[in-house]
Amino acid sequence: ITTKKKEAAEKTAEIHKLEKDVTSIQPTIDEINRLLKSFGFHSFELGKAADNIHYKLIRPDGIDAKETLSEGEKTFVTFLYFYHLLQGSESSTGISENRVVVFDDPVSSLDSDILFVVSNLIKAIFTKIKNNEGYIKQVFVMTHNIYFHKEVSFCRYNYKSDKSSLKGSTFWILRKIDLTSKLEKHDANPITTSYKLLWSEVRKVPKGSLT
Repeated sequence: ITTKKKEAAEKTAEIHKLEKDVTSIQPTIDEINRLLKSFGFHSFELGKAADNIHYKLIRPDGIDAKETLSEGEKTFVTFLYFYHLLQGSESSTGISENRVVVFDDPVSSLDSDILFVVSNLIKAIFTKIKNNEGYIKQVFVMTHNIYFHKEVSFCRYNYKSDKSSLKGSTFWILRKIDLTSKLEKHDANPITTSYKLLWSEVRKVPKGSLT
């Protein structure tokens, strides 16, 4: 039994190696470039490096963008690759297993155009979950960015007239009070505008603490 288990482990490792060797990076390049073009994003696109197993970023004039990427663009590229893997487009053992996905403030240093793209891609995942499509079963989105929250939580339906559009969604605010973190659950989206949020926070301050 021990020998067979060892052989099985060796075969599994061999399968992983073979999959990495035969998997082409071209489908990933094509799909990410398609996504970028669909949103009218033209600052860069993905290309294949000289060794044919790595990616490179190319500016519209054909120049390698490696040395000129901003922090926001680097974050965006990382997000795009992660998003592509979530769709199961990368051939790898176990990729088809059900999963829970966490986006932890994915918009750091992003400008408004890229933030809009990221928000809509995450909302596309929400739609797939509601339609019971794919292997993603639950998504957590955490952010400090009110504008991003507004974009990613936007629903085309009126909240009051169609509660079903928010079925399966929950909203939470994490507060840190006296070095202790506390989660507050809300039945509806607690953040509709930054102005409303500001006054809501002011009302929470204990009387007499404002000067």
